[in-house]
Amino acid sequence: MPDNRKRLIPIIVIVLAIIGYGTYSFYQTYAANSEQIVTGTIEAKEVHLGVVMGGIVDEILVEEGDAVIVDQLLAVVDSVSGSSGDRIRSPIDGVVLLRAAEPGEITVAGGSLLVIANLDEMTLTIYVPEDQYGKIHLGEEYPITVDSFPERVFMGKVTHIANQAEFTPQNTRTVEGRKSTVYGIRLTIPNPEHDLKPGMPADVTLTLQ
Repeated sequence: MPDNRKRLIPIIVIVLAIIGYGTYSFYQTYAANSEQIVTGTIEAKEVHLGVVMGGIVDEILVEEGDAVIVDQLLAVVDSVSGSSGDRIRSPIDGVVLLRAAEPGEITVAGGSLLVIANLDEMTLTIYVPEDQYGKIHLGEEYPITVDSFPERVFMGKVTHIANQAEFTPQNTRTVEGRKSTVYGIRLTIPNPEHDLKPGMPADVTLTLQ
């Protein structure tokens, strides 16, 4: 009888090892399936500044990259019609992203002379399929990485979830067809050091339960 027990011990150990490996593999596979990387583009709140009536640019008082504050005078445009012209002031605190005109140039009504952006807080919009839509909730935070800072992780908070699907095929009736339906998810990212710039591609790691 003791000999039989000795023979059973290696068998039990092997069986337990197989069960343990199977359990480990299951959880590894589950974790891999629940974690996904989705790509989007970093955006900022931008303001395009122009004139109500066409005229000749008299002064542009800022350069691209300059920081500006609310109500700061940015440009002066003389009216060609003899009126007083326009004095363009910044409506927000921000940074000059684009200077689209130079003194002496003619500008038309509605055209952009300057583009100002608030870089303190950026946004990122990603798209998730129908079967993942219900797993993402307002207020959740997800890690974000960009190529320019591969060692850094930025945290983005979900601040908007679209109520309407996009790229929806007409009269979708199959399960596979419904999976191709996507919803926009907007994340807000604190950017106090202004390291993130508009137009940067970014990867969001979604851990979905």
